[in-house]
Amino acid sequence: MIWLIRLVPAVIAVLCIILAFVPGRRGKIDHPAAAQGEVVGTRTQKIYRHGNEILAFAPVVRYQTPGGEITSASRNYVPEWQYNYHLGDAVDITYNTQQPDLFVMNPDTHLRKCILLTIGIGTLIAGAALWVQDYLN
Repeated sequence: MIWLIRLVPAVIAVLCIILAFVPGRRGKIDHPAAAQGEVVGTRTQKIYRHGNEILAFAPVVRYQTPGGEITSASRNYVPEWQYNYHLGDAVDITYNTQQPDLFVMNPDTHLRKCILLTIGIGTLIAGAALWVQDYLN
């Protein structure tokens, strides 16, 4: 039974490493197609959260489709402290081929991948070090 407990760190490490390579969640788009766009502006809108009126932001993105160049604003508005796009930023998007001005921003999965790999590899190294220490004693 004790050997089963000793396998827990290895199982957690392997799960983290596997999850690092699972694609990130994307917004729901019918008839999806991927494109690279450029942030060319920002739209603002007043929204109410927790009884307070706040200013929310959405990027305006220019991107190329088979039908031509499209410039459209994201329909996902976020508070200022969550908004992290600047003019000229290159962004990956998924747009609807039937309605090309409808798109979602693809999440940046690089940070998520780095964190999961760090946890997974760190747990493997720590587990191996503890196993060696226990074996030598």
